[in-house]
Amino acid sequence: MASADDELNPFQFGRVLGSDSLVDREDEVAEVVRTIREGGKLFLIGPRRFGKTSILNTAAEQLTQKSAVVVQLDAESYPTLDLLVSALVALAAKHLTGEVKKVGTAIGHFFSRLRPELEFNPAENTWSARLGADTSRHDHATLLVEALNGFERLAQAQPERRPVGLIIDEFQKLIELGGSSAEGQIRAAIQTHKRSGYVFADSKTRILSAMVNDAARPFYRLGSVRFLGPVPRPDFHRFLTNRFIAGGFRLDSGAIEHLMNVAHDVPYNIQMLAHTCWTELRTQGTRRPLLSAAAIDQMLDRIVMRQDPFYTLLWNRLTAVQQKTLLALIRLDGRNLQSSKAIALVGKAPATIRKSVHLMIESGILREEETLNSMRVVFEDPFFERWITALIL
Repeated sequence: MASADDELNPFQFGRVLGSDSLVDREDEVAEVVRTIREGGKLFLIGPRRFGKTSILNTAAEQLTQKSAVVVQLDAESYPTLDLLVSALVALAAKHLTGEVKKVGTAIGHFFSRLRPELEFNPAENTWSARLGADTSRHDHATLLVEALNGFERLAQAQPERRPVGLIIDEFQKLIELGGSSAEGQIRAAIQTHKRSGYVFADSKTRILSAMVNDAARPFYRLGSVRFLGPVPRPDFHRFLTNRFIAGGFRLDSGAIEHLMNVAHDVPYNIQMLAHTCWTELRTQGTRRPLLSAAAIDQMLDRIVMRQDPFYTLLWNRLTAVQQKTLLALIRLDGRNLQSSKAIALVGKAPATIRKSVHLMIESGILREEETLNSMRVVFEDPFFERWITALIL
């Protein structure tokens, strides 16, 4: 009998995935690559757990392998804009070749108005940067614009066929850090840039959608917009089936569909559940483990119970109205949350329910899921819904 360690688990989660683990995201990766190569602008909008960061990482890897200059930042990693700008400058330096002194001189030229002070760590082959400019004399948006203009000067200094791109994940955070004038100033700068490609991505779908679809906002029609939805079921079904069969599993009829159903088609949760099924079932002493709906439910309950401390803490942090709103949402399948039935379940007026839902969307507990014919409010983490159903309802 093969042990669980004899073969690497093919289902990965909890980290940025490479191209070998992404399922049916070739078109999205290709569009990011094309945008950078052509010096274009792309807004990639998709919920958390849908593989957005993995798409960006895979595209950056493909571009870097072909000598492109790609600076990739997660805006949520930086509490202030000057720290984000400093990171941008340091990562730009990393992509330049030549002696340390020459690289420092070049970066100082490209980003001259920021007066960057750079240090090189030879042991780790990394750069760090500090802004020498008096940040107290600049508004935050101006710092960012100077950095973007410096990045364009760097791009113009590269050989003509060398793509240069800036990828910023969780872009709305950058706008928050930059202040109310940031949108207009960023547009005014990058719409004149001819060599740099820009990809701005975000999981706050409502916020970024409003930025790019409202004709009164500066980012309206600034670039292409791509919405990241669930992986098409046939593709994910094929991926799961092939990997389980290759691992020696027997599959009950409907098992794969059931796995995707209970994970609500969220790629991260599908991979987590498949990973647990692979690991746990291969340790039960059966030569050819059977993946069945019952086994999947058992593994799902194990995942949920392992997360019990986290889910308990999350639940206890909610107000009583928010807790009742979640219970009503589950009973109504995320629809008609302004109906008389919802009002009766929550015991509050429609305006209070709307506010409760909005706050939980803002905090990443819920998200809106729009289809051609309807709008639903769903859980960002469907396993949290499972926990509530099992222990609260």
